[in-house]
Amino acid sequence: MERLYKRGSRSCGPQDIEPDTRAAIAAHAEERSLGDVLANAVACCDTVSTRLYKTGLFSRLKGMSDPDPEHRTVALFTPRHLVVAVTRASTGTTVMSARLDGMSLSGRNAVADRFPGHGSALEDSGISINAHWSRHPEYGAYYVALGDDDAGRDFLDALRKAVAAAQQS
Repeated sequence: MERLYKRGSRSCGPQDIEPDTRAAIAAHAEERSLGDVLANAVACCDTVSTRLYKTGLFSRLKGMSDPDPEHRTVALFTPRHLVVAVTRASTGTTVMSARLDGMSLSGRNAVADRFPGHGSALEDSGISINAHWSRHPEYGAYYVALGDDDAGRDFLDALRKAVAAAQQS
């Protein structure tokens, strides 16, 4: 199996999130009327992803390559919402959210879909989440990067339980 990214996660509290990212999350929550997601966070995970592949000219021209050698993903959830903030040098911080009761989690590797010639030979940690994401008019999938370590696995396990609980309510 070939890895595209080296990912490492750490469990964190909202107070441990970098100040600029924390401010972006708070602004998104206010704009979307999500309440105080930082105060109501059930779990939080901070993941650093380092690109392991070299970008080629063709993939850059087609927009299939990751322009940043490293990016950070902060994911947190409350009893009702998942909030994901991705910080990249090329784009700054982007924050999205989705309701837990309207999402489905998939083990499918969405990162591998960006590299069709490699098929299932690519290995990655994280989760594809199908939901109605904020700022997107249609239901769609988004890949949330998580490390293949205790912190990443623990966050994913807690998220799966929270989604199941939200859907049963």
